[in-house]
Amino acid sequence: MYVALTGYMGTGKGAIAKKLETLGYRYISLSDMIREEADKRGVEHSRGNLQDIGNELRNTHGPGVFGLRVREKIEGEEGALFGTGKWIIDGVRNPSEATEIKRIPNSKLLAVTASLPTITERIRSRKRPGEENITKEEVFERLKKESGVGEDETGQQVQKCLDVSEFLIINEGSLEELDKKLDHFVKSTTGAERPTFDEVFMEVSYTWAKRATCCRRKVGAVIAKDKQQLTAGYNGAPRGVPHCAEVGCIREKLNVPSGKNAELCRGTHAEQNAITQAAKFGISIDGATLYCNTFPCVICTKMILNSGIVKVIYDCDYDDPLSKEILAQQTHVEMIRYEGKKFRV
Repeated sequence: MYVALTGYMGTGKGAIAKKLETLGYRYISLSDMIREEADKRGVEHSRGNLQDIGNELRNTHGPGVFGLRVREKIEGEEGALFGTGKWIIDGVRNPSEATEIKRIPNSKLLAVTASLPTITERIRSRKRPGEENITKEEVFERLKKESGVGEDETGQQVQKCLDVSEFLIINEGSLEELDKKLDHFVKSTTGAERPTFDEVFMEVSYTWAKRATCCRRKVGAVIAKDKQQLTAGYNGAPRGVPHCAEVGCIREKLNVPSGKNAELCRGTHAEQNAITQAAKFGISIDGATLYCNTFPCVICTKMILNSGIVKVIYDCDYDDPLSKEILAQQTHVEMIRYEGKKFRV
């Protein structure tokens, strides 16, 4: 298997690479190619310099240049055995690089992420020149640049790489915890281990999302308890009402931006439908977990808080400031970012 690794700085990509090397994976880094170019130019290996050189080469030769070079290098070494080896490909920072690497048979894009405080502390602990006393604000600005803010399509686009990844690890704990998550990735990807219940229910939520009739976003939700599915829902017009695709989206007509004025919508959200299905059929969801492929809006949040649900596991973020403000003020519903095998609608 060929594991392409993507993620922001300080999230633990190096630790993952080292672990995979102990499992017999050969290591190759896209960043090493940029460092070689820096040496040719006599430029210091600072993060800013390496980012600028990488962007320049992508601009000159195309955004997927480093992925292409890595693929050609591996193919050149393996020859007729191309596609049967074990490699860890570190430093994927542009989706075009990921596209080139995914052309390698049996390749997977593994994403790793962590919170801002965790990333800041890890960067400080590395004690690289100029980073010993780095602040969270400075780290945040660096992360923005890595994510693609202010960059064109040839620049670093780490967030887009995370969006197209096939497996996500959230690295907030110890090396032992990271090893367990990485072990599950390797075994589940090769078919040696069954999916977790979180992966099962998240996949089901994505399956229900395919039924969505919203013009803007396809969302699915599943409510489960004691490893059993209770109810499910997807977003669309209420029962007996024409679909938005048939009559048009009122939010589009009014130019309502995403994350604002959730009440200005003909549709019923996936979380709302899952909760009301429980009420309709007399199913108790007290103490249950809601799985959703998207972070809940403020209206869904208020229903969740009053429903007896105690945990929400969500995949994609949704920018609703009021929803997040309300959730930050309560303590009885735990919000957890999903990690594991990634799914698409």
